[in-house]
Amino acid sequence: MAQLLVFTDLDGTLLDHHDYNFDAAVPTLKTLAMMEIPCIINTSKTFAELVVLRKALNLNTPFISENGAAVWIPKGQLNCTEPLIETDTFWLKPFGPAREQLTELAQGFAEQFSFTPFSELSSADVMHLTGLTEAEAEAAMERHFTEPLVWRDSPLALERFRKELEPHGIQAQKGGRFVHLMGSQCDKAKAMAWLKEQYQQQSASPVTVIALGDGENDIGMLKAADIPVLIRSPKHLPPQIPGRHNILLTEKCGPAGWSEALNQILIREGVI
Repeated sequence: MAQLLVFTDLDGTLLDHHDYNFDAAVPTLKTLAMMEIPCIINTSKTFAELVVLRKALNLNTPFISENGAAVWIPKGQLNCTEPLIETDTFWLKPFGPAREQLTELAQGFAEQFSFTPFSELSSADVMHLTGLTEAEAEAAMERHFTEPLVWRDSPLALERFRKELEPHGIQAQKGGRFVHLMGSQCDKAKAMAWLKEQYQQQSASPVTVIALGDGENDIGMLKAADIPVLIRSPKHLPPQIPGRHNILLTEKCGPAGWSEALNQILIREGVI
């Protein structure tokens, strides 16, 4: 039997879009843990946010932060052969430049386009924009490899902005609430593929990836997954996934849809 890996977005997927609740997903999270199927967060959120959320979700698996900008592997898991950066409790694999380079670049476009970088916001501003508590907002502002923008310009202007960024090796990905500046090699799909390979090197069975997401910044991850799941959103229409015709689109939204889809897949795969 193939080893299953579950890669999941958070906001609007495992977490409710409006209040970040995940109660509907708890039984399925327990099933994954019982069946020893790694549940790997793949999100725009920061390391500081995810340290707290992983405890709440009762997860101890590796995770991917800031839209694929970095993979964090708990020490004692996945003995990788390539050199990684050592921190107190994690091994770090970065995929892009430091945040400081991104904020400096953004300043050069401030007169050409209408946006506000995260680095210019207060924690109160972030609380207002996201509904986070003060502590959660401060954690969201502790970024290492990306710089979110409050985009106030048109979609057409965003496309022009993206073209302006290309020569600098920087991209702008649109998430659920913000536009995220990051290195051109930062991508949820690339980080997922790298982490899948680490598991494959240590598994005698083929690794099958289930990926769940709801937004534009999940398209690459879903396109690259063996089993892609598009979580229905209360806010926007499901994005198109080019080249894939076997997308599982949930009936329910957020964590209820997340559990709905995973339970169907686990039954189909003969796991439960």
